[in-house]
Amino acid sequence: MSAKERFRLKRFSYHGQLSVVVIDDVTDLPALLPLLYMQSWGLSKAINTVQQHMVSICQWYNYWQCKHHRSFDEMLFETDQHGFRTLAPLNALDAAMVDYTGFCVYIDSGQKSIDANDDPGFKPVIANATHDVRLGCLTQFLLFLARRYVSGRYTQLTSKEQRTTFDSYRFRLQAARRDVCGRLNIRKRTTFSQVSQGHLVVRERSLTPAETQAITVCARPSTSKQTNPLNPWQRHVDQSQVAAVQIRNHLMIRILFNYGLRLGELLLLQTKSLVPYASGAGNALAITTSEGSGDPRQAPPKLKNAWSERLIELAPEDVKLWELYVDHLRGNPPHPFLLVNTRKNHAPLSMRAAQNVFDALYAALDQHFPALCCVNLGGTLTTLNAHMLRFTWATDTFEALVERDGCDFEAAKDRLRQLGGWSDTSPMPQKYASRYIAKSANAANVRRISAQRRLHKQSKPKQQEGGQP
Repeated sequence: MSAKERFRLKRFSYHGQLSVVVIDDVTDLPALLPLLYMQSWGLSKAINTVQQHMVSICQWYNYWQCKHHRSFDEMLFETDQHGFRTLAPLNALDAAMVDYTGFCVYIDSGQKSIDANDDPGFKPVIANATHDVRLGCLTQFLLFLARRYVSGRYTQLTSKEQRTTFDSYRFRLQAARRDVCGRLNIRKRTTFSQVSQGHLVVRERSLTPAETQAITVCARPSTSKQTNPLNPWQRHVDQSQVAAVQIRNHLMIRILFNYGLRLGELLLLQTKSLVPYASGAGNALAITTSEGSGDPRQAPPKLKNAWSERLIELAPEDVKLWELYVDHLRGNPPHPFLLVNTRKNHAPLSMRAAQNVFDALYAALDQHFPALCCVNLGGTLTTLNAHMLRFTWATDTFEALVERDGCDFEAAKDRLRQLGGWSDTSPMPQKYASRYIAKSANAANVRRISAQRRLHKQSKPKQQEGGQP
C-alpha cells in the first residue's frame, strides 16, 4: 500500500448529523488525533466546514506518511532506550513546524512530490486561496493539539508556564504558516480586492447606504399601478409567474437585509417558520433544522452551527409580505420550504438559484447605477452576494444598539451574537460590524486631534505672555 493511499476520508452520521473522519486503511479505524479534533470541535459545525478541515488534515497525514514512513499519530509515541512507548506530543509539534514547507510542496504538486527539488519547474495545481485554506485548517488542528497537550494533564508545568508555552506554539505555528504562504492571512480580515485592469479596490464587506438604497430600488416589485423599470425580473417563460418571482426575490432581500440570515438559513425556512412571538405581540421567525422534511435538493442547505437555531421578531410589513407570497404566489408544492422556483414542480430554491438572483440584481445595478459598480467611475461594488447583506445588517444593527439604545461595545456584541446565531464567545460581531467600529474609531481620533489643536492654541498666548519682560 502506498503512503498516498493509507489515509482517506469517510462520512458518517452521528445522531442524524453528517460528519467526516480520517480513516487509517492499515487498521481500518479512524485516526486518533483527527477524531479527537472532530469530537471536540466539529460536531457543532456544518458538514462543509468539517470536511474542509478534514481534507487538509488527511492530506497532512498522507504527506507525513510519505516522508517519515509512519503516521503522525505514531509520532506522538516515541520509543525510549528501554523500548517503552512514551507520549511526546510536543516533539511532534516541533517537527510539524519544520515540515510546513514540504507540505506546501506536497499540496501544490497535487500530492505527487514532497521536495521542490524533485521537479524545480513544476507549477502549483491549486489556487492560492485553496493553498491558504489548507494551511489555515492545518494550523488550527495543530493549535488544538498544542492546547490539549500543553495542559497540566500531560505536563508538569504550572498554569503560568502552560500559558507561556501555548503562546509560544501559537506564535511559531502562525509564523510558520506566514513564511510558507508568503503573505499574511489572505482569506480573512482583508478589505482589499484585486480586480481587472490593474485597479486595486479598497472596501469593507458591508454595503454603503447608497449601495443599499440602489439595491432596494432595483428589487422593488412592480404593481398594477406602477411598473418598476429597474427590476431585473421583468420577463419569464410563463409571464403569469413574473409577479411571483418579483415578490419572492423582494422577500428574500428584505429578510437578508433586515434580519441578517445566512443564505443556508434563508433556504431552510418553511411556511410554518412564521410563529407567534411569545415574548411580544407580533410574529417571529423560527430558524431551526429541517430534519425529516424530505428535502429534494441534491445539496440540501444546513445550519452552520448549534447556535444558529433562534427566534427573530419580524416587523409587521415583513409579515404581510410573507403572507402575501405564501397565500397567493407560492403555489401548493409537496414540500414545506418557503422559497420555491417557478417551474411546474415548484421545487425548493437551490443555493445556485439563489445566487442567480444576486447575479441578476448586480447586472441591474451595473446598468442603472454605474457609478457604484464601475471602478473607472470610482465605484467599489465589484460583486454582490447574500453574505454582503448579512455584513450590512450587522453593521447597521450594531450602530443602532450603540447610538440609539446606549449599549457599550461589549453589550452590543453580546446582543448581536444572539441575533446573528453566533456562540457566546464568537469574535464575529466585531468582524462583521467592522465598518461602524472603524468609523467610530476614526471619529474619536479626529476629535482627539481637534482637542489637541485647541489646547495648543490656548497655551500659545500664555507662553507669549510669560515671555514678555
